[in-house]
Amino acid sequence: MYDLAILGGGPAGLAAAIYAVRKMLKTCLVSMDIGGQILLTSDVENYLGFELISAPDLVQKFESQVNQFNLEQFLGEKTARLQSRDGHFLVTTDSGREIEAQSVLAATGKRSRLLGVPGEKEFSGKGLSYCSTCDAPFFKGHPVAVIGGGNSAFEAAVDNLKLAPTVHLINIGDHWLADEVYQKIVLNDPRLVPMLRTTVKEIR
Repeated sequence: MYDLAILGGGPAGLAAAIYAVRKMLKTCLVSMDIGGQILLTSDVENYLGFELISAPDLVQKFESQVNQFNLEQFLGEKTARLQSRDGHFLVTTDSGREIEAQSVLAATGKRSRLLGVPGEKEFSGKGLSYCSTCDAPFFKGHPVAVIGGGNSAFEAAVDNLKLAPTVHLINIGDHWLADEVYQKIVLNDPRLVPMLRTTVKEIR
C-alpha cells in the first residue's frame, strides 16, 4: 500500500514525486516514460535555469535527480483503470499490474491531436511543431501554416504573426470556433491568410 501513486512522468509528476518522498510518503510513479512531452522536442530554450539544453540532456537531469530518492517507478506502464476500493484507490495498468494507494495524483499532461496525414510523422520536430509558444521563434521570417479553427489555433496564429511574414490559418470547417476576441485580433491582420473548408491531405 502506497501513501501516494503519481500517474505521469513529466516535469509535474517528477516534481510532485520529489516533494512527496521528501515528506516521507511512500510514493510510486506510474508512467510510460520519464520526460513526458519534452521527449517530443529536440532543444529546450524556455526551461528556467538553462538558456538552451537538448531534450535528452534535460530528461537525463530529471532522472538523475529523481533517482536520488527512494521512489518506486513503474515505467512502460499505462494506467488503464482507476477505482475505489475499501477507502483507498486501486490503479490498474494495461499490463494488469495492480497498485494500491491512499491517494492518487494525476499528472498525465496532454498529447497533441495528430492529423494522421502522410508526412506528419516524418517532419515532426523538423519544421512541424505542436507548440507555438515553444517553437514559433524557430520560424521567424518564414511563412507559417496553422491548422485548426478554435482557440488553440488562434493562439498559435497570434504567436506566429509576431514573427512570420504570412500565416495561413487552415480550418476544415466553414466557420471559426475561436472566441470573438481572438478572431478580431487575428482575422484583421493583413498577414493572415484565412482558409476555410480546407482539409490538409499531406505534408511535404
